[in-house]
Parts: sequence; structure tokens; C-alpha cells
Amino acid sequence: MQFLLAHLPFQEHLDFEPVHLADFEGHRIYSEMNTGDWWWDTEDPLPAGATIVPVICVSDKTQLTNFLGDQHAWPLYLTIGNIRKDIRCTPNKCPWTLDGLIPCPPKGAREIDEAWHSAVGTVLSQLRHLDITGPGLEWDSADGFQRQCHPLMAFWVGDYPEQVMIAQVPCGSCPMCKIPKDAPMGHSTF
Repeated sequence: MQFLLAHLPFQEHLDFEPVHLADFEGHRIYSEMNTGDWWWDTEDPLPAGATIVPVICVSDKTQLTNFLGDQHAWPLYLTIGNIRKDIRCTPNKCPWTLDGLIPCPPKGAREIDEAWHSAVGTVLSQLRHLDITGPGLEWDSADGFQRQCHPLMAFWVGDYPEQVMIAQVPCGSCPMCKIPKDAPMGHSTF
């Protein structure tokens, strides 16, 4: 997180505070992470000058080799929401860091999900113990200033099997809402 915030090639592509954007008719425009209401709501209780650093993680089970059987691992990538989306979505700009390669237990092993959660918990343990209402961390930023940063987990990107494993719900269920597994398509949650 610190590396990405201070990385000089991102100097012109970082946002440190929330903004309201509007079109010529006065309608609100939501285009970057810092234009959303959640950024305003999260930064509101913090002291003046504080900067939130939204952490975005990505993981996806990857097959490593066919030569030795089913060798799989979960690469764990991380970026920050302060980097604008046009840079964050461009692989050749290197906005993602590989923070872990979590080995997958052998086929047939029990508690694969628990092993994954334990490994991710270890890799991201520093985030777990940070207090968002605390004084923050003094970090250098690419624009040459030192900022009071408050990193927080914002998003986890993954395909359906990954989201099911992260949410620890049965396969076939929705990891985001409480729709019953056998409900017909179009089932209302209200």
C-alpha cells in the first residue's frame, strides 16, 4: 500500500480526498472511487487532512502445472483505490502488487476454505489491527507530501467460486444477498 501510494509514475493519477462531480444539468457523476458517498461517509469522522487508502484485493485459484497432478495456488494481488481507474485497469502500468501465493491443499483435503482464510488473514493481518479512528499512519505520497493515511479493506474482486469461498456460503447460493438457494429466477428479496 505504501509503495503504491508513493510510486512516482502514479503522481498525476492519485486522489486523496472525496469530491462531488456534476454534469451541466447538476446531476451527480460517479466515476472514481472518491466520488462515491461511502468515501465522504468514511472520511467524515476522521481528523482534517486525513486520507483514507481503500485497499482492493483480487484472488483467483490458478492451476500451476499439469506435470505433477493438480497443483493449484491462489495468487493474492493488492492495489489501492486512490489510483484512478484508468491506470488501475491497465496491466502495463503495474498498479497491482503480488502480496502472496497461497498454496492449495491437496485434492480431497478437508477445510480448504479455512486454510485459505487463515493464510489471507496472515497476509492481511496489519489491516485487521488498524483502527480507522486512530491517528493514522505517516506515509509519503507520490506528490511529495507526507499524509496521515488510514488504510481499510474496501473491495474483494473474484469470480463466483472465489466469492462463495470468501463468503463461506454453499455453492449455488448468492454470496451477496439472502436469496434462498432453490428460489426461482426473479425471486424478490423484499
